[in-house]
Amino acid sequence: MLFVNWPDIVVLVGRSFNVASSQEILNQLVENPAESLNVEVKRWLDPKADEGKAKIAIACMALRNRNGGRLIIGFDDKALHPSTDGRPADLHQAFNTDSINSIVSYFASHAFEVEVGFGERVEGRFPVLSVAPGVRAPVAAKRPLIVDGKHLIRQDAVYFRTLNSSNVPSSSIAKHSDWPDIVEICFENREADFGRFLRRHLGPNQLEMLIELITGLKSGAAVDEGVDFFRWDANSRSNILRSRTFELLRMNDRRRRQCFDSDEFRERAQQVEKAGTWSAMLVIDPPFPDQDSSQKFFDTVANSNPQYTGWPVWLDSRNFHDEEFRPRKTDKGWDTIVLRPGRTWGAHADFYRIKATGEFYLWRVLGDDMSEHVEPSTVLDPGLMIYRVAETIAVGLAIAKGLERGEGTSLAFAFRWEKLQGRQIQSWTDPRRYYSPHGQAYDDQAEGFVVIDAGTSPSAIAPFVQQATEELFAVWAMEHPLNGIEQVVRRVLERSA
Repeated sequence: MLFVNWPDIVVLVGRSFNVASSQEILNQLVENPAESLNVEVKRWLDPKADEGKAKIAIACMALRNRNGGRLIIGFDDKALHPSTDGRPADLHQAFNTDSINSIVSYFASHAFEVEVGFGERVEGRFPVLSVAPGVRAPVAAKRPLIVDGKHLIRQDAVYFRTLNSSNVPSSSIAKHSDWPDIVEICFENREADFGRFLRRHLGPNQLEMLIELITGLKSGAAVDEGVDFFRWDANSRSNILRSRTFELLRMNDRRRRQCFDSDEFRERAQQVEKAGTWSAMLVIDPPFPDQDSSQKFFDTVANSNPQYTGWPVWLDSRNFHDEEFRPRKTDKGWDTIVLRPGRTWGAHADFYRIKATGEFYLWRVLGDDMSEHVEPSTVLDPGLMIYRVAETIAVGLAIAKGLERGEGTSLAFAFRWEKLQGRQIQSWTDPRRYYSPHGQAYDDQAEGFVVIDAGTSPSAIAPFVQQATEELFAVWAMEHPLNGIEQVVRRVLERSA
């Protein structure tokens, strides 16, 4: 492990100390289970029985080929309610790391890591199998499993998390239509190190200039004139997109405030009105022609969400026990309001709005003000905020891909932080990261903006996260090194705590 020192920050370079998912994330996953392309939910199964082995092996190989995810066990996979039928007497003995990895390694053509954790809720504990990302070549079944003439696992089959004919995620043998996604995932992982190196040393602004220069040379224009023209054109488009994105952020802020002022939410909203908040607006450009947000649109967005955390941004709350927290179809869009004030892991204050035109809004109370570990309105943890911004950008890329937008489409992200005044910098979520004292904040608000091509690999977003948060940290006259941000981005993509 290598320790790197900057004047203001000490970070740890190398593999994260905590590779396994935190208990809080596991608890959130089982408290509100939802299936997506990166999350599979199954009933209780017996890892010692052939059928149980087949389900575990297929699910883990399919998730691996989808670049990682989680298998949650012990729930009805339709209603997503806890099940008791088939629950083993000794949960930890049935689902221990060695036995699960033995099953997967026996059938998988390439070795990969599967971590076993247990989420907790009122009904008890439930296994969560976490499959690591980073697949560079498709994982296939290296041997079959046949019982009474029935193929439970087919040799040489490549299993993949995909959408079936009903637009529902499932693990099945890859179809011809799945192979472009599989190849792209493997290619992105192989190119991740090179892309990270290039973006780290050039940064987003320099990359834009390089692209402009290449474009100018290809067009046959004089170098100076070509660069000047394309730089002006790119800046003009960026400024227009910035204005539009922040205006949509303000419009959705007004909508949220009106909602919070209603009889249904006023009392709970008042309990968090003094808390610090952060909000984000994602705009996909060019926009989609759809004027109404259908159920199919919502399904596509929900299925595309990689669920990097147990409480992801733009979460799918359709299966929440409290009906008031489920999505609401209003004004040709979908609103989700979760107001559960408090200072425990189960406390949340979220507002989401998504529209099929390509507009995605989110608002949250700062995690620093909903934790029992620090006093509200006193600190801001840079690592925690970087984690959230990185998650927002990575999920935005996944949603755009699910909506079939790729290279050439712009994703504009606007961020706003409020009620910062009086706070100090403190890494309360991770004592391994040290920030030197910077005094208290005197500005009460900060904003960030970044434009990303929809074809960007998630592994290459660190410079954009840095750009999006630089004005936030400038409130404390602080610059966060890119190396530290890259570590956090890796933890997001690896679904680590």
